[in-house]
Amino acid sequence: MVNPFDMSRSLVVAAVAAATLAPTIARALPEAQVSEKLDTILMLMAVDDKGAPTVVKATIDNKAADAYLAAISIAAAEEITAGKRYGLKSAAAKALRFAPVSLARFNQLLAPLLQANPKRVGVIAPDPSQTAIAEKLLIAQKVPAEQAARIAALQPMVFCPEPGLLVSSNEGPDKGKQFVPCATEAEFVEGIVQRAIKESPQIAATKPKVVAIPLNSFITYLRNEPETKAGQLRVVPSGRLVNLIQQISRQQQQPGAATTQPASR
Repeated sequence: MVNPFDMSRSLVVAAVAAATLAPTIARALPEAQVSEKLDTILMLMAVDDKGAPTVVKATIDNKAADAYLAAISIAAAEEITAGKRYGLKSAAAKALRFAPVSLARFNQLLAPLLQANPKRVGVIAPDPSQTAIAEKLLIAQKVPAEQAARIAALQPMVFCPEPGLLVSSNEGPDKGKQFVPCATEAEFVEGIVQRAIKESPQIAATKPKVVAIPLNSFITYLRNEPETKAGQLRVVPSGRLVNLIQQISRQQQQPGAATTQPASR
């Protein structure tokens, strides 16, 4: 897993305009690089007492299913443990424990489990704090209102600037390298867009905005678009989850510390 602490939120907007791509022969992004990009999307996975994915009886798409659950944010995990998602019985919901993983790791762990049990499913709950803005942005992106509401309620979102603004990290091993910043929290990307507009008339002239991309669509984009486009995108880890990981790491260094934490922390 890519070290989330190296993906600092201390970013600086590139001095010039939005990202432009030189014409080149289209070549898909290698799967290893797709996995690397998914490694910075942090979330919480429901686990057993050994830290492995745990399966629960749930209702998915109005059908009973054995499901491996994950949450894109702390708030999403809290909704699950409160019994507000997937039709979980109260006792089962409250007993759930979550551990932080990357999306790449979640996929890696679930692949053999789903292959062995094809009727089981893996589900990632969206961040309830992002549902309203996701719905608003999807409608602005010409998605019909009813469909936008359904997508925002059911799927995690990745938010990106459009056109793609180049920024660079000012610390960590990738210091100085430019990329297009995306995030699972719209306000983070909106902050970059507004700063860019304020600091650069050239960028302001392009009228940059934030767009919402369903997580599944974002993954498909990474796999199908030319490397020259997809390669510039990077999802900056959620600051809230990075803080939680740091907290858990400190606790695990103490004698007798538990290996996982309840979602309500």
